[in-house]
Amino acid sequence: MGCDSEDHKEHMCQLRAQMNMELILCLSDKPTVECGNCHAKANSERNVCKPVKLP
Repeated sequence: MGCDSEDHKEHMCQLRAQMNMELILCLSDKPTVECGNCHAKANSERNVCKPVKLP
């Protein structure tokens, strides 16, 4: 369930761990993907560990 991405610091799970709610709200106001690991929704696949397109 780990993430090896160099962008992990910008992923929703990491932002949640840092309690950066303001940035989370900005990056998830129009979600197009969901993380296959933690099910967090985001506007861009760049902000999740394992992106799955939303229907």
